[in-house]
Amino acid sequence: MGLLDRILGGHGGGHHGGGHGGYGYGGGMPPGGAPPPPPAVPSVACPTCRAPNAPGARFCQQCGGSLIATACTQCGTAVPHGAKFCAQCGKATDA
Repeated sequence: MGLLDRILGGHGGGHHGGGHGGYGYGGGMPPGGAPPPPPAVPSVACPTCRAPNAPGARFCQQCGGSLIATACTQCGTAVPHGAKFCAQCGKATDA
């Protein structure tokens, strides 16, 4: 009997069937011992400080910067924060 068998009382991972190893369809820890990462939560990066924010947020929870692109005053196209010119018509922005 091996050390693992003695520690686990003789039920240490032999091939006894039953399908309750935890690595297949039922989840559990993968081989190697590290738990799977949590599911990714969608977020929006702040254009100023790159902090993650909830989708639909209007202002950054870290720095307070606006997360909403402004509209070009000439053509109405969304202009990303920090852009010096509108990508659609070329009008200079206030940035």
